[in-house]
Amino acid sequence: MGYIVVLGAVVIWGLSYIVMKAATTDYPQLLFQFWRYAAVTAIFAAAFHRTLRLIPAHVWKIGLLRLGLANFVLGIFSIYAVQHTTPTRVVVINGLIIGVVPLLRWIHERIKPARHEGWAIGIALFAIALLFEPQDRFVQLGDVLAFVGMIGYAYSIVLTNRLLATDRASVMQVSFLGVAGCAAYFTVAAVIYVWFSPGGLEIGALLTQPKTIAGIAYMILFVSLAANLLQVIGQRRLPPVTVSILFCLEPAVTAALDYSLLGNPPSVRVTLCGIVLIGATVVAALQNGRRGVAKERQDLGI
Repeated sequence: MGYIVVLGAVVIWGLSYIVMKAATTDYPQLLFQFWRYAAVTAIFAAAFHRTLRLIPAHVWKIGLLRLGLANFVLGIFSIYAVQHTTPTRVVVINGLIIGVVPLLRWIHERIKPARHEGWAIGIALFAIALLFEPQDRFVQLGDVLAFVGMIGYAYSIVLTNRLLATDRASVMQVSFLGVAGCAAYFTVAAVIYVWFSPGGLEIGALLTQPKTIAGIAYMILFVSLAANLLQVIGQRRLPPVTVSILFCLEPAVTAALDYSLLGNPPSVRVTLCGIVLIGATVVAALQNGRRGVAKERQDLGI
């Protein structure tokens, strides 16, 4: 069940990069994310206010300051990355979480990945290596932005696992803290943007662009609400390393959508990378049975 839940989030995330690229063509990317997170935070606060009142003070601190920052880094850098490269390349670079998540877990919790996870990590890193063309002498701007966003992505997975497993926060509480903390950082960024921009919050421009409004609606309903909840629910059932491996399926999903919706055909290397990443996902899925989950819980002291 956990695999199906996480894969549902993967499909939604895969389409989100295409939506962001199309919806921010004529609208400031930063304000797009600001309106998105402000709206979803208000929805969460109104719908789950009783549950949110039970959040302990230390969980508020971790969720708002650290998980919120991780999601902000992902949100701000990924939306600028898709403007300088294709959505497919962004999500393929996101596949590096397969190596970063275990590293962050070892740094914070001193937990090493299981043997089958190690094999899957090695396969995934080999897949990412296929992206680097021999003739490429310079790293593209979009690659750098996507890489920084990926670091936030990986850290959010690790922090979500801590809040669920160690701090015993509920799915709704973790989901709210992630979006509310991110909204707080985007609010600060929006204030700075408005201070230097003569257009302010661009409300008039937003109301005249139905494509942008539709994009914000998609990101609110399907990404910030549906996919966010699915990911957190999946992480309650699966180890964080396995979740990061499953999210490596994003390139396959996004490559197909990128080609069919935007007409950007993937290169041979991107295609091979996606296929090998699927292989890494299969290795993790086939080997990570109940014994793997039980060992993970034992390592966490649950």
